[in-house]
Amino acid sequence: MAATTLREDELRDALDAALPAWRRAGHRLPILISGCRDWALSAAQSLVSDDTLWVGPDAPASVRSTSLRRARESLGGECDRIVFNALSGFDPDALGAVAGLPRAGGCLILLAPPLADWSDREDPELARITPYPFTPADAGSAYIHRLIRLLAEQPVLWRVSEGQPLPPAPLPATHVGEPKLAEAPCRTPEQAEAVERILAVANGRPRRPLVLRSHRGRGKSSALGIAAARTLQMGLGDVLVTAPRREAARPLFERAAELLGVGMDANGAIPLGEHQLRFVPPDVLIEQGPSGRLLLVDEAAALPAGLLDDLFESHSRCVFATTEHGYEGSGRGFALRFLPRLEDRAVSVYHQRLTAPIRWAADDPLETLIDRLLLLDAEPADLPADGPLDPGPPRQLDRNALAVDEARLVELFGLLVSAHYRTTPRDLRQLLEAPGTQLWAIEADARILATAVVQDEGGLPASLAEAVFAGERRLHGHLLPQTLAAHAGQIDWPTLSGRRIQRIAVHPSARLRGLGRQLVAAIAKAARADGQDFLGVSFGAQDDLVDFWQACNLVGLHLGQHRDPASGEQAMVMATGLSPAGKKAIDHTARRLVDAFADRAAGPLRHADPARLVRLLASTPPIPLPSLDDLERRQIEACAYRQHHLDAALGPLRRLLPAALTRPAVVEAVTPDDRALLVGRFLQLGEEAALARRFDLAGRRQIEAACRQTLGQILAVLSH
Repeated sequence: MAATTLREDELRDALDAALPAWRRAGHRLPILISGCRDWALSAAQSLVSDDTLWVGPDAPASVRSTSLRRARESLGGECDRIVFNALSGFDPDALGAVAGLPRAGGCLILLAPPLADWSDREDPELARITPYPFTPADAGSAYIHRLIRLLAEQPVLWRVSEGQPLPPAPLPATHVGEPKLAEAPCRTPEQAEAVERILAVANGRPRRPLVLRSHRGRGKSSALGIAAARTLQMGLGDVLVTAPRREAARPLFERAAELLGVGMDANGAIPLGEHQLRFVPPDVLIEQGPSGRLLLVDEAAALPAGLLDDLFESHSRCVFATTEHGYEGSGRGFALRFLPRLEDRAVSVYHQRLTAPIRWAADDPLETLIDRLLLLDAEPADLPADGPLDPGPPRQLDRNALAVDEARLVELFGLLVSAHYRTTPRDLRQLLEAPGTQLWAIEADARILATAVVQDEGGLPASLAEAVFAGERRLHGHLLPQTLAAHAGQIDWPTLSGRRIQRIAVHPSARLRGLGRQLVAAIAKAARADGQDFLGVSFGAQDDLVDFWQACNLVGLHLGQHRDPASGEQAMVMATGLSPAGKKAIDHTARRLVDAFADRAAGPLRHADPARLVRLLASTPPIPLPSLDDLERRQIEACAYRQHHLDAALGPLRRLLPAALTRPAVVEAVTPDDRALLVGRFLQLGEEAALARRFDLAGRRQIEAACRQTLGQILAVLSH
């Protein structure tokens, strides 16, 4: 029977007949329905059950539904069936968020246009990756072509197509046997062991953390919620939870609330007696340091290693839990940078992995399909353990060719995932299809050693630049020039044309060989040849990153006043000039940064780490020293060499120090801590007690003595 005359009951009956076998096997059935909008919607509506979640537009009124934008709010839930409507646009993040919801014996139904012309269809989701002034029509189609190819290759997928006979539903793999069960509320022995290990951290001596890792669907969040509830029941104290996003911790809270029989209060906390379970953003944990008996860090690999260091330093009983693959993302900085330091600083560290799926059996076809479509399990290349690598020159990649070379694409995306804490499935579509985007790589023996994602920015008309400067417009894209116009007061930056390196990553086994600098140099050379004015970056201001970009000849131009809630870092902008106009703009911006530095340090940057401000000043070009009259010079000298009251010379010191701290000779001669003390004392106007704690000094007398000594060093350098 032709699918154009497919009866609703025929498709529904076929699915109902197939699912019992899938339930016995513990697996979930992936279904693709492709055709024109009305036909595909009608076919999908015939498959709706009482426990269905419809994701996207056109949901029947009787069916529970959510929009693509709010799909990730469903993380941690369960249902029998998912209908994912991609007829009007494909959102990879939304699919990744809901693919883990169907339980064993359920299915995920993907609605798509006819595959032959899917790539030619208008897709509103492209607007989210399209910078101004491009339109979605300017975007490529490599991502959708790849999607179509992988769906055609998938061995276990029920394909229901308009105009085609209804094929029989595929059979599941051989029954794998019932999973081992644990005593309620835990569902597997692994989960029960994880709960006991978490409780051992809460009950035990300090500085003995647990690292808990798993793939999605293995009961990690539930284990955290069970252990949090038991900690409260035992009256041990408050349980604090942090994660990159509050929504990521929602399943944990729901599980704890279910076990305790207590609802959340107005602040989203769960109280029990004198104690409570509450969420605290990472930046608040660092800045305010609220106390608790136990800190649960969920999706820890999505947080920078430096932030995890700070969390462990300020909380003596920690559990670091993370998803190794999946929608939540994972940064290899967790394994490569944080875990070795944790082992060094902790008394002991216990590691546990949850490997057994809870809502479905191992080798689930739907999990396999989603992992492949969205590259949730992408890893960097396996480099040979023996023999030197012979890297080729940096080169720009053809994105269409990369999209059909699955092995290289997996390596490239896996490398980006390994180096960045905010990689999501949508990023894959952006790097393959977004207009104005370039991909660069360094390879050796057909393996990717380093890669970078580059985006064209700027080149806006003067009228738009004025509107951005005035705070009246915020355009999609153009992060660097808009930041410098709106927040650094540089009105003309959006009119300049340049390129921003959005992401850069070097294989862990190929670091410290200069590959990152080679890649940046090649990108800069190509941008200069294309007539661009600048090359820049915006990133969370960690010390090693500032050092790297400075080594690439980029200079500091701006530091944001707010910490990123996930990274705990302030955003820093660095750039290098490629044309006379670009070089002039950078020199002018750096000069304005230093001129206004004392005011910003005492105002919006007063809570910043003074060491961060010292690095910002050291990364700018040397600025001419301000003109001081004879009295001002004598005051500063009397502070350095005699006992003149420091605050009496506050004005001249606040004028001199920002420019002096840009001088390479001063940076080389004076230690970072000594420079930071001067910034904290004279530019940020820090309180003596806070300065004493920060710099491990006894009090006012030691602070003054250290300041005088450092001022003397600076004056000696400047006099030569």
